[in-house]
Amino acid sequence: MNETKVLEYVKERVNAGLLERIAGGDGLFGVTAGEVEREFNMYRSNASALLNQLVKKGLLVKVDSRPVYFLPADVLRAFLGVEPRESYTPEEFLSAFRPAEPEREEDPFDILIGSRGSLAHQIDQAKAAILYPPKGLHTLLIGESGAGKTLFARAMYDFGLARLERDKRKYPFVEFNCSDYYHNPQLLMSHLFGHLKGAFTGAEQEREGLVEKADGGILFLDEIHRLPPEGQELLFYLMDTGCYRKLGESSNMRKAQVLIIGATTENPRDVLLKTFMRRIPLTIKLPPYRERSTEERLQIIEHIFMRESTATQKTYIVGPKIVKALIAYDFPENIGQLSSEIKVLCARSFLNNVSGQDELVVSFDNLSPAIREKYRETADRLQEHFPSRYEQDILVAPSSRVQYNYSRLFDEKAYQGLIKSIDRCTEIGLSKQEMDEALSGEIRAYCNNILKTFYSENIHKEELYKVVDEAVVDFTVEAAAEGFAALGLEMSQRNLLVLAFHFKYLLERLKTRSEIDQREISTLEREYVQELSAAERVVERLEERFGVSIPKEEKYFIAILLANMRAAPAQSGPALLIVTHGASTASSMANVCNRLLDCDFVRAVDAPLEQSVAETYANVLREVRRADAEKGVLLLVDMGSLVSFGERLTDETGVSVKAIPNVTTLLALDMARTMLSTDKDVGTVFAEYQKKYESPRPAFRKESAVLSVCASGAGTSVALQSVLEEELRQRGLGEVKVLTLACSDVKENSVQYQAIRARYELLACVGNVELQVGAPFFHVSQLIGPADKAHFFKVVGQAASVRGEEGPAERKESLQEECRRFLGQNVTFVNPDVAVRYAERFLTALDESKVNADRALRMSLVLHLGFMIERNVCRKHILFDGEAEFIARHGELHRRLRERSHILEEPFEIEVSDAELCYIIQTITQYGEKGTGYKPDPEEK
Repeated sequence: MNETKVLEYVKERVNAGLLERIAGGDGLFGVTAGEVEREFNMYRSNASALLNQLVKKGLLVKVDSRPVYFLPADVLRAFLGVEPRESYTPEEFLSAFRPAEPEREEDPFDILIGSRGSLAHQIDQAKAAILYPPKGLHTLLIGESGAGKTLFARAMYDFGLARLERDKRKYPFVEFNCSDYYHNPQLLMSHLFGHLKGAFTGAEQEREGLVEKADGGILFLDEIHRLPPEGQELLFYLMDTGCYRKLGESSNMRKAQVLIIGATTENPRDVLLKTFMRRIPLTIKLPPYRERSTEERLQIIEHIFMRESTATQKTYIVGPKIVKALIAYDFPENIGQLSSEIKVLCARSFLNNVSGQDELVVSFDNLSPAIREKYRETADRLQEHFPSRYEQDILVAPSSRVQYNYSRLFDEKAYQGLIKSIDRCTEIGLSKQEMDEALSGEIRAYCNNILKTFYSENIHKEELYKVVDEAVVDFTVEAAAEGFAALGLEMSQRNLLVLAFHFKYLLERLKTRSEIDQREISTLEREYVQELSAAERVVERLEERFGVSIPKEEKYFIAILLANMRAAPAQSGPALLIVTHGASTASSMANVCNRLLDCDFVRAVDAPLEQSVAETYANVLREVRRADAEKGVLLLVDMGSLVSFGERLTDETGVSVKAIPNVTTLLALDMARTMLSTDKDVGTVFAEYQKKYESPRPAFRKESAVLSVCASGAGTSVALQSVLEEELRQRGLGEVKVLTLACSDVKENSVQYQAIRARYELLACVGNVELQVGAPFFHVSQLIGPADKAHFFKVVGQAASVRGEEGPAERKESLQEECRRFLGQNVTFVNPDVAVRYAERFLTALDESKVNADRALRMSLVLHLGFMIERNVCRKHILFDGEAEFIARHGELHRRLRERSHILEEPFEIEVSDAELCYIIQTITQYGEKGTGYKPDPEEK
């Protein structure tokens, strides 16, 4: 066959008009070997050989797609204005038709996990500090030990090196830990500024200082709070003037241009001179590990395991329990402690590998006891935070991607159910619009079934490679680009993920020859013309790429999927706003809701622990005013003062705002689904929530009130009023009023007292003198202890806080729950569940030693021990006045406590001092003096 005729045929088929269609996004076109075979009645192999000869001669260009396309080189050259290559991949060929995009500069901060999440704001601050003219801004990094301050400072330097286009030799990075010479200030100053020969004893020659070495670049001072006051003064003189002297110099003034980055674990106001702090205009706070999102924690864990795998050249198999335990544990020493924990895990797996295998199984039993204990305590409660992605082993191999074992995750019933629904719709002859409406819910359920399998804040190819075969991911990207463009659909991360997993499961079903029970549904061809055309091309390419035979019904399924990949659903109900304590907790919940429901209306306000209530309220107020609040705003909050925001916002904005406490991810998802499916206002939605989730409260004929009394009516009673009003609001009982009166008004049945009785139903009376008002009386002292306080709130309407009748078992359970809740609101570094568990064990051991503690005493002791553990974990030690004399007076009880202190010391890795034991003894004996049940031994008196 003449090559000229084949070349002419290709030029006839592929002209400038066809290239315009390619440039317009219509996909790949060209001549295939199959077309030449049919046109010239020749064997396929000969047609392919002829076309490839023309490619080698530079007359045709080949696109290595499936099928392979051939295009005339001269037509392509004229259209593109550049010399075409001999062959292209599909991606390369399509990109040649797009306008050249400027290359994205690599951002050194991208190496930091959380650069688009919990560290985004801090990175913006750091970039501003480096780029601020003319020489940048001196910066202080604050954060707990192990939070990554040194790595962050290094990233700041790398950013400056890249963006300022500096030479490393002229833009140095000098690092110094001020604690290294903390006990020798003279030597510390010498390291910083250098010294002359003879400046001090031992200074035998002149020495260059770190300031001189860092000239033109960055000086990073870790543990800067260890710098003595005179050192701080010399440093801020350098910041102000750019001048300094070496030790021993009196007249010569040296110059250096240095950008200072300091780092400290302490509160800078407590440890640094005010004059020094004024020279540092920017402070950046780095979040601890416990404030990172679940996804970021997982990435950190994966990174550390990968580092160990590369170092040991071994593959580690990490079970889901280990991953969840490491995610759930709030490491007090942050990433540094986590890294040490993982290093020990890998080392033990390495030592236990007696057979010399390359794949090592990491054992859950090798975790530290405290981590295992917290996981066991919180496993059920934490389950809702972990999608099925966290139920599979992680495979970490040297110099390879982290892989997840996803066998048996997909729910085949969801696929079968959707097939049957499609069958029913076609059987009764629904139109395309009717079918879309009928199937939208099931399609969404099918997609959510996939999305729950894989949760990541940022879905990109590198993340998908961990869970889906690389060839399937690459194919999905190619097919999606072509199919979505043809249908005018958005190639969103969600749609890409759904298709990638669908193709994965489809190929697995075909390998196992799993048959699908379905009837002929070809009637869809009348309604889904465009979608079926795109689906047919996808199926053809799947068959060619993976060498499989796909049932024709599958194209109908893919067509239905494509038809339903529309824009995110609109919210028709009230606006939804999540507000919780923590640097990213609310944002993470909102992200999960928006991702799983394919929407974008769930908003969040994070309330970092160091942020004041006023600042948090201002942020929430701003969001409420920005919201489309025609039907009101529903606040989902966790605890504390946030519960009272609803009424305040309503009063201030005129927008109806309702607050629901104790938010969880499941509750947020439920309420977000409600917003998508309802057009009711926030009052109706809130009432339906109460009916569904809350126990009914007592109905009162009059307004409900608590009467607070004292001798004057203006002292203790007023103080109690403010305390009780706040706690009632926090418990959702803000409608209960707290009224104040003098005792004489009640005794004399005054007009004020009569007016109160006429308008209010008194639920309780509190004060320092007992009065008969027809309601239970609580002495002031009974509102201090947690047990009595719980009983008080039960009386005024919060029956749900105590479960059932107060039998012995229930009383103990209620005590533990009360303690957990109270500690959970007031401790930071200790898991309240674990603290209460070990405190109970400690007290049980004391009971065996005949320390007879009643319920009130036991609760006080559990709370005291919880705070004691928190103090010691944070290395905050306390003193006890007259310690030796006190121990001598209570020697036997002190001995018993000391013998059992290991119950608290071992799991938390702390040392309980004698001062701490004295406070425990004092708590017990003070209760004993009040007749609470404890009887001191005679020898202790």
